[in-house]
Amino acid sequence: MPAVIRKQTKFSLLQRFRAWSERILIEAAQDEVYNKYPQAGVKPLRRGAFRSFLRTGFKIGFRIVPAPIRNRMMRVMLVRKGQDWSPA
Repeated sequence: MPAVIRKQTKFSLLQRFRAWSERILIEAAQDEVYNKYPQAGVKPLRRGAFRSFLRTGFKIGFRIVPAPIRNRMMRVMLVRKGQDWSPA
């Protein structure tokens, strides 16, 4: 049994946005791979018109933004607040 049990720190608003946008981009990539190689996989799940609109918007936006700016934005969104450690 561990001596100390810690809860995971909660994600900030930026981190939740990053996780959500990554999920949207992954779905867009899976859709593109299926369209290119339909015999090699399973058709991705359709989640509605609004979600497909967001997927298209994120895909276009992700490709338009230059790589250095995109990497800096992702680095900013990755930062998590530190855990409070107490001596045992």
